[in-house]
Amino acid sequence: MPGTGTEGMRSSRRFVAGWTLAGLLACARWPGPAIAQGAAETTVAQDRQAPPATRAEVLRRKREAKAETLEPYVMSDAESRVLGFEAMNFPANIFQRGWRQFVPVIGGMPSGSGLVGGLGYHNGLDDEAFEFDASARISTRLFSSYDAAVRFPAAGRATPVRGRVTFRNSDYRGLRFFGLGGDTRSRDRSTYQLLERAVDAGVGAQLGRFVTLDAHAGWLRAEAEEGLFGRSLEELFDPAGVPGFETTTDYLHYGGSVELDLRDTTVPEAGVVLRGELAQYNDRDASRFTFNRVAAEVQVHVPLGVRSRVLALRARTSRSVADAGSEVPFYLMETLGGGSTIRGFREFRFRDARTLLLSAEYRWELWTYLDFAVFADAGKVFSESTELDLHNLETAVGFGLRGHGPGGTVIRFDLARSREAIKVHIGGGPSF
Repeated sequence: MPGTGTEGMRSSRRFVAGWTLAGLLACARWPGPAIAQGAAETTVAQDRQAPPATRAEVLRRKREAKAETLEPYVMSDAESRVLGFEAMNFPANIFQRGWRQFVPVIGGMPSGSGLVGGLGYHNGLDDEAFEFDASARISTRLFSSYDAAVRFPAAGRATPVRGRVTFRNSDYRGLRFFGLGGDTRSRDRSTYQLLERAVDAGVGAQLGRFVTLDAHAGWLRAEAEEGLFGRSLEELFDPAGVPGFETTTDYLHYGGSVELDLRDTTVPEAGVVLRGELAQYNDRDASRFTFNRVAAEVQVHVPLGVRSRVLALRARTSRSVADAGSEVPFYLMETLGGGSTIRGFREFRFRDARTLLLSAEYRWELWTYLDFAVFADAGKVFSESTELDLHNLETAVGFGLRGHGPGGTVIRFDLARSREAIKVHIGGGPSF
């Protein structure tokens, strides 16, 4: 049966061809383990050949991912109020520009005057040829002061040379007096009244970055009388031993100063400051109180490791020498005691013709605008040049806080202790 055999062989071939084609199609759609492994090995090889992502690329991807999730910032009510207060620029608008150029004034009188307030006028905040200031002050103890000043050009103009003319009329009714010399007693506190009228003219010049020169001349009428508060000076001291008491004197005076400031411009500053002063007072009436004064001061500011920690040192000495047959009036002698000299004693505590003052202060930054300081002050007053030494110094130690801004110290709080008392001093500007 050849036909039957041939037909069977053809059917068998078609069967085998069909299953072979089906197997090839299955292998193409579902690769076997060998094919999958080969593909995986190919992918790994390609990954090994691809260069790693750079740091810039990684940062770019992170920024893009972060940008997709950013949401607008919503300011809180508290932040809005704070920003609104800052926008008011309260200190500048009230105490500098004021209302129609009238501004309130606080302080500006010697220690012992009580609380001081008044009204001032200021014109010339902008780039003008000159600026004019005038103020009237009165204290709770009825101290009074009236002053005016013309400065040219105005502070808004950048110039190395500036001139000034000032006028002052003051009545200080109860200034403190403890006697002359270094062996006075705190319980011998008395008071005197000082009436002054003065006209001064001066010019200052900035020579380069480091040198500042100043020259001045003027007229002064001073009258020292009985104090109006507490025990008056003549009740405890012999007026004959207090030069200038119960007298009225007209002075013509002139002088100048030079300052060499070698500090850098980094905040806080570091470096050295040298300052010298000279003044001559001529008694126009009887030449009873004609004298000259010379003073020298050295400051050193040393950063300790980092700029936020500074050791500040100061040494100052002055001498007032009368002409032959004259005396130095007690109210024009330099004094020690108070917030800018020996801080553990009252203002005007020590007074004589010559002085020596030494101070050391260690300051470090607590926060951006607040510094802490510990300090020590020492000094003495004396009458003879041979006493210029380190014997019999009065001392005080203490600590304090300084609040400041970009321009320098704004407010200063000091607590100091001496052999006599613990004193608190609050003021503006640096201690030195």
